[in-house]
Amino acid sequence: MTIDTAINKAGMQRMLTQRITKSYLLIGQDVAADKAQKQLDSSLALFEEHLGELEEFSPAPAVTDSLQSIRREWNKFRQLAIGGPEHSQALSLITGGSRLLELCEKNVQLLEAHSSKGKGELINISGRQRMLSQRIGMLYVAKSWKITDEALDKAFQQALSEFDHALQRLSTSPFNTSEISQALKEVTAQWEFSRSGFDLGQSGHYVPFVIQVTTESMLKKIDKITDLYVSLEAS
Repeated sequence: MTIDTAINKAGMQRMLTQRITKSYLLIGQDVAADKAQKQLDSSLALFEEHLGELEEFSPAPAVTDSLQSIRREWNKFRQLAIGGPEHSQALSLITGGSRLLELCEKNVQLLEAHSSKGKGELINISGRQRMLSQRIGMLYVAKSWKITDEALDKAFQQALSEFDHALQRLSTSPFNTSEISQALKEVTAQWEFSRSGFDLGQSGHYVPFVIQVTTESMLKKIDKITDLYVSLEAS
């Protein structure tokens, strides 16, 4: 594993915390439940696999310490996630996923410090967009399941804002190839379409299945963009 692939995998861990939670909430609402169960199972397995690989690769004591903290929180979070989805447990899982996300975020930043600045930063930002696509979807699905918590509304608006800002930042990067620029244009177009679905929630009309499909599509596109940044020559 290289430092760039480590940043990519550590960044994907952020996304998986939110995808696992989103899948749990979809199963609980019986929205595309079979597909959500498959995504939940595969995401749990992938997180565990990546965590083991990152633990073996760790390039510094601070990264090792960070991964140990992730391992402890992951063990608690996973136990909740593999239980049958219950409305009464949903907020606990969301909260646990957010704690795990913060630890994974710190780990990516520690790894980025060991990379070439321009490229490592782009891999981090693009990889974080994968997480935000799933966090936005997760928080939307939480709202559609009538999970009431003021912090969720604030987190949802913050995630929308952060996705907007990072998309603009990536679109203006001088490191972008023509292929990356075209892929970013496609994500931007889909993002603008998705915003109309988010706005429906303001009136209490939720379309969780539609948002599930669009956020999954965006995830695939952003994952490809992140891989393209990983493939760039070091700069």
